[in-house]
Amino acid sequence: MKMSSMRQIIAAGLILFVPALADAKSYTIPNPDPVAVVTMPDDWETTEIAKGIESNSDDNEVYVAVEVTELKDVAQAIADSIVWLKSKEVEIDRATQKQSTITINGMTGVEVKWDGKDADGAAHVSLTVLQVTETRGLLLTYWASPEGEKDNLKHLMGIINSLKPVK
Repeated sequence: MKMSSMRQIIAAGLILFVPALADAKSYTIPNPDPVAVVTMPDDWETTEIAKGIESNSDDNEVYVAVEVTELKDVAQAIADSIVWLKSKEVEIDRATQKQSTITINGMTGVEVKWDGKDADGAAHVSLTVLQVTETRGLLLTYWASPEGEKDNLKHLMGIINSLKPVK
């Protein structure tokens, strides 16, 4: 292959790839003293909070929060998240609880999922704890309408795949 043809292929690839980069913003969790980084879609409303970030999809059908937690305090962090969900009128159906181990980019943890409902109807809810260091982890809080989950699946997969520990 000629060098000019190779350059054209690389340039075309960059032209196709750069718009995807322009549609997202990376956040360190927490800021300062980060343990992880995550990339959120630009069209989502993302707010930095005390221990991380929270974000709503542009259609307001999906909520995601990523927060640092001390592993020794993880039980309290989970309890606080459940209280917070209740304050947002999110009800979980404990009979639907499913728990599984999960690994995201080398970080292992536990994910707990429920079916539930909020003021708008049916909802999927999950809490995930990932170990990042020996003492610190991440708590991911998620809730979405089933339709919003489907409509935003590409963004959700992008968020999950972007979540990485800071070395």
